[in-house]
Amino acid sequence: MKNFLVKNKVILIILFLVIEGLFLRTFHLADWLHFQLDQSRDAFLIKEVIQKGIGDLPLLGPRAGGSFLRLGPAYYYLMYALALLARSFQPVVYVLPVILGSIAFVPLFYRLARRLSNENWSLILTALAVNSTFLITYDRFSWNPNLLPLFTVLAFYAWLKYLDCKKQGDYPRSLKWAALVGLVAGIFTQLHFVAFVAVPLILIITAIVLAIMYQIYFPELAKKYFRRLPWEIGVLIAVFLLTNTPLFLNDYLSKGANVKEFFSTVSEKEGKDLSHSPSEKLIQNLWVYPKGYFIATTGVDVIDFPVWRLKPQFNIICDDKCRKSLAPTVIAAAFFFLSALSFLILLVKRTKNILALKKTNPEKKKLAEWEFLLLLAIWILVPWWAFYSLSFTLRPRFFLFSIVPFWIIFGLLLRELARNNLGKKIGIGLVLVLLVSNIANTVIRFNRLAGASVTDIGDYPQDQILFQDESYPVTLNQEQAIADWIKAKNQNGKDYLFLWAPSFYYRPILYLMSDGPLDNKLRYFSNNPMWENAQYFAVSRTAAPEKFFKGNRGEMFESKDYQVFGTLTVYELGLTEKGLADIKQREKKFLSNERISDDARIKRKCLEKPKATCRYTWGDLLNFKR
Repeated sequence: MKNFLVKNKVILIILFLVIEGLFLRTFHLADWLHFQLDQSRDAFLIKEVIQKGIGDLPLLGPRAGGSFLRLGPAYYYLMYALALLARSFQPVVYVLPVILGSIAFVPLFYRLARRLSNENWSLILTALAVNSTFLITYDRFSWNPNLLPLFTVLAFYAWLKYLDCKKQGDYPRSLKWAALVGLVAGIFTQLHFVAFVAVPLILIITAIVLAIMYQIYFPELAKKYFRRLPWEIGVLIAVFLLTNTPLFLNDYLSKGANVKEFFSTVSEKEGKDLSHSPSEKLIQNLWVYPKGYFIATTGVDVIDFPVWRLKPQFNIICDDKCRKSLAPTVIAAAFFFLSALSFLILLVKRTKNILALKKTNPEKKKLAEWEFLLLLAIWILVPWWAFYSLSFTLRPRFFLFSIVPFWIIFGLLLRELARNNLGKKIGIGLVLVLLVSNIANTVIRFNRLAGASVTDIGDYPQDQILFQDESYPVTLNQEQAIADWIKAKNQNGKDYLFLWAPSFYYRPILYLMSDGPLDNKLRYFSNNPMWENAQYFAVSRTAAPEKFFKGNRGEMFESKDYQVFGTLTVYELGLTEKGLADIKQREKKFLSNERISDDARIKRKCLEKPKATCRYTWGDLLNFKR
């Protein structure tokens, strides 16, 4: 048994980490699921596709960050396949792509870490990543960027294996790895706007730097790299384009609307922040990465770096929140700059070592490590440059793209510390601190989610990991309980059922009520009653009912009944005299809006006059008969 355990140590530990990671990502998942605006939007779409047929699969995916630019549909296709397989429309089913991705992440991340460290340190680093509060949080709900860490590992590994095969002169395998790089990059760029811009740039810049370096310093090796290179580039690009075929077909139908929106979005994001000078953005961007690095690796989000202003005069602004979090902020800055300095020294040292090697026969292992470090550096610098214009508004969730490089850099720090006994003890201490910090913060988050359906404590800390406008927690079991309460109150003789809720929650609750006879009766209303023979309900923060009962709504509606569900409260509404008097003026407008929002009418208009807001399907392209 002892021999078996020693011989299979790595496999057994990886298996344990997979099971542990799966437990942390599925513990009370159906109860505490983060199911809000984006998740319900995707759920409605996939449900409709399964009900109507595969011809309704869209050619484009979700919108990119507040613009009309749409990414590729790869994530929707994964959702569709797994929901079809599960034969269920329950919200938890739509998390399956992310859950399966989190399982695949564990052995792949270990293999990537193993390229730079020994077995033990690679396993330790993998264990830290598995227990990362940041990764656990994003692995517990459905959202297209949540697969970024998995595809980061895949892109790193496939690209480095391609370079290995080139060094060995194994051209049949290098062609296969080039095709895999094209496939991974093709899906990767469909997951988030940052990846859409950064991944092609990273691969191109890395290839150019390597080509120049090897041509100048290792001409014999360069011959291996350039041999069959046009063919490999052609295959990589062909696979990449094939993976993105739906985007091209959509632009064919829309007459290039999405391409135009891309250039418009890039220009808009670049000029979005006009209140800060380029110098101020540059300085602030130097603080953004320490913040993201610290939050992503420790799970601690109570940090807030000061704002540097240069005009009208030099000033460092540290408000009350900044001063209260000064100690962890200083630790965060020190931790990042120690890791960054260690990585920079290692990169410079390895570069010097590479240049000192013999031109004719460089050591392949050292070259492979240097290639990894170079790719790592470029992977950090390109998004840093891309985030430059957003430095004052950048949210930690954008670092899903950089979380894998962050952990690898920390692993390199551990490797360098382990060169002597004192450094090894310091490294083990750092590992324990990070492990305890992440486990503790995960427990805190779980406790907060468990309490969300019980009571509203009123004052919640701003969640910087899962950033949203409403800082109070809301879970699926609350939304389901509200939906069930409303359905129990439903009166069959009414024409419609209207719901008001904060923007994050009205669509999820409507989705949970959309099965059965209520489906065609459900409508959202914003301020005024729209139909007399209808029921009205409102959902508001328990600690702040005035979120609904203010302004015109407070004059039009009164509460007939209510039920508290922790942080949310649902109200059954009745119309006041003013509401009844006002409603007669609005029924005609409501019917007019119903005609305008008719799906068939919208589809006809989109086919006649394409624009960026239109969504096209395979059925539109192939003229499926419905």
